[in-house]
Formats: sequence, structure tokens, C-alpha cells
Amino acid sequence: MRSAPRRSRATLILGLLALAGWLATASQVLVRLSPDGKLSSPIWRAVPDVRIFILCVAIALLLGFALRLRRVVMVLTLALGAVLWSGAVGLRVLSERYPTHLLFQPSRLLAAALGEEMLLSDFTPGTYLVVPQHAVPRAKFPVINIHAHFRNWYLQRTPAELLRIMDACNLRYLVNLDGRLAGDLQEALARYSEAYPDRFMVFATFPFGKRLRPDVFRQQVEQVREARALGARGLKIWKNLGFKVRDLEDRLLPIDDLRLEPLWQALGELKMPILFHVGDSIANYGAVDRYNEQYEWLRSAPEWAYFDKPTPPLHLLLQQFERLASRHPELTFILAHVGNVGENLAIAGGILDRHPNVFMDISAKVQELGRQPRAARAFFLRYQDRLLFGTDGNPDEAVYRGHFRFLETADEYFDYPFWGLFNFGRWKIYGIELPDGVLRNIYHDNAARILGLPLLPADAG
Repeated sequence: MRSAPRRSRATLILGLLALAGWLATASQVLVRLSPDGKLSSPIWRAVPDVRIFILCVAIALLLGFALRLRRVVMVLTLALGAVLWSGAVGLRVLSERYPTHLLFQPSRLLAAALGEEMLLSDFTPGTYLVVPQHAVPRAKFPVINIHAHFRNWYLQRTPAELLRIMDACNLRYLVNLDGRLAGDLQEALARYSEAYPDRFMVFATFPFGKRLRPDVFRQQVEQVREARALGARGLKIWKNLGFKVRDLEDRLLPIDDLRLEPLWQALGELKMPILFHVGDSIANYGAVDRYNEQYEWLRSAPEWAYFDKPTPPLHLLLQQFERLASRHPELTFILAHVGNVGENLAIAGGILDRHPNVFMDISAKVQELGRQPRAARAFFLRYQDRLLFGTDGNPDEAVYRGHFRFLETADEYFDYPFWGLFNFGRWKIYGIELPDGVLRNIYHDNAARILGLPLLPADAG
């Protein structure tokens, strides 16, 4: 029979192990603290895991003594139990803090593996809603698409294929924004604008690069004059200006930097409109978490997420642009993508009110405009002479027809263009049924005035 001192030492060791197990569950205390840093209730009531653990240790001790288990066996058993218990508690804490990570949700992970729980990316519900639907295979009036990228998408089609799509959808002109200065500008002009001068136009675009040497500013003026002489009808400025472009001192070049003045002055003399991409949508600047309504899109394209990157915020970039527009009232600016403020049309309207020389295209923003149909319709009616039609992306007929349906019908609850290709958000859109006079302006005449083209005749349709 064991002596009392030995049994006391064993009890002391087991008691210390029980205390260690209790301490291992201390993370549970932390997650249950109130915002002021004090326990919201006594530990005994607030942390049920602790009392359950102590109860299990006590039962184990009683069983061990009753069965006269060897001390080493009892110590190892309790130590293993403490480790397993601590791991379980830690996993529970992680599951509470990261509820969207399946790695910390073993029950959900198992359910997903067994097909009992679906991933969000697999959730593609239909609808039981029955509402009138109207297909719009052709635009009601001839269209000038002011915003198309031939290098990314359209180059995959031959000019003949593009013309077939244009004729089927009633597109009068396509504006190619990818005529790179000191690059493939001449090739783009020859392939499209010179071969089909009454159907295609090319805007030149700058290869700014990441570092601007002092002589670049002089070269820009020379390149713009050369581009205009070759046949470029305007200039596209991409979002890297104000966003990434730096000088040799590694300073970010703001949109309204005075070193760019010779460029703006040359564009004014040449009467070349400037299609300006400023920043990105507000969702791109937010944390990519369960609260971001564009979570799926940003997870699939992390290069478009700027939350943890040293990127100037959208409001600062727009302020820089507005200073530039105020300084050059003689220039015509077209802000791409409704200025990237399609989620807040009050901001977009304020920019248009303050700057008569600024226009906006609707490219890649129907998903934002279409989910606020009453506000969007009021916006289009008020600024009907300042908005231009554009798509930006893939030249499929279905993409164009989605835009036409949004503009021309009062249909409810349908997919926005590019859904399935770019899943910007899980919502549907609604048509805004614009009057004919407004459609004529947005489809054709506003762009025609800027580009120096004839307006539609009164009987066009």
C-alpha cells in the first residue's frame, strides 16, 4: 500500500495539471470580456468550459484512485486530456473570430465535404418571381460605344466578326481605347479605323510606366501631336496616373501635377477629348471580408483590392481630377465608369454640376445603376446631355442587349451585364425605361457632339 505522503504528492501533481488545464482555457475568458475590459459576469458563470473541464478532472481523479491506476498513467492521461481540451477550446475561439473560414469550422467543413452544406461560390439560385420580360435585341437608336478595349477582349474577334455584332445590335461606332502611343497605335488604326472609317475610332493611350523621367513630359506632347496626325480621335488616361505613377524621387504623381501642364495644353490646342479612368469603386478599398458586398469578385481578383495597400483613396483622386478640370475648362473630359461613384449618384451629380466640361460614361456600371432604378432614372433625366453609352468589356451580343434592356425597359429583377463573368455582387437589376429623346442623347448624340460627328436625323430609329 502506498504511503500517505506519496499519495499526497500524486494528488498535488494532478491538482497542478488540473490548474494548467484551466489556464489553457483562459482564451475563453478573453473572448467573453466586455468592451470596457472587465468581465461581464463572474468567471464561473461566463466560462462554462472551465467548470466542465474541472468537473472532468475531478471525475478522472476519483476513477484513478478507485481503480488504483499507476501515477504515471494518471498523469499522462490527464495531460493528454488537457491538450485535447485546450485544442478544442482554441478551435472554438477561432471559429467565433473567423466565422467564414471553413478551416476553423470543422462541422461545416464536414458538412461541405458530405454535400450537406454549399459554398457561396456554388450558390446560383433561380427565381420563382413571375414578372414581364422584354428582350431588346437591338438598340432603339444607333449607338456609339465610347468605351471598348480591343486589346483585352475585342482583339479576339476579327473586324468582320465585330461588324456582324455591331450590325445585329445597331452599333454605329466602336471607340477603341487601346491605341498605345509609341506602341501599336498605327496597327490599331490600320486594322480598324482606316479599314472601316465609318465604324471604328481609336483613342491613343499613354504607357506611363512606373517612373517618369523629366524628359517624358516633353515626349508626351510630341507623341500626342503625332497620334493626332495619324488619326487618333482622343486620349485615354488610365487609373495609374494618381494611383501608381511616380517620379524619380519616388513621389506619387498626382492627377493635377503641374508638370503635366504641357500635355493638357497640347490636347486643348488639338481639341482632343480625354477619357479619364479615376480610381476604382468604393468596395475595392474596403476590407475583403464578409461585410464587403463584392467579396466574391475581390477574392477572385485580389489585385483589385486596395484595403491593405498604400493606394490613395477615391475621394482624394477625384479632388485632384476636379482641380484639373477647373484649371482647364477648354478641355473635354469623359469620366469612365460614372466616375466610379455609381453607388452614390449625389457625388456624381455634384461633379457634373461643378464642371460643365466633364461628361461620364456608364461602362461597367450598369450593375450599380440598375439596382437603384428610381435614383438612376432621375440621374439620367437630369444629366441626359452629359452621359455617354459604353460597355468596357466583352463584345458579346448578350452584353449589349443587357445594357439595352436596362435603358429601354421597365423590366424587374434580371441579371446585369457581365454577371457570370465578373460577379460584382449578388443582386439583380431593374430597367429605367428612358424616354426616346434621352435615349438618343445617351446612345449617340452626346458622343457625336464630342467626336465631331453628325447628329441623328429626326426620323432615326
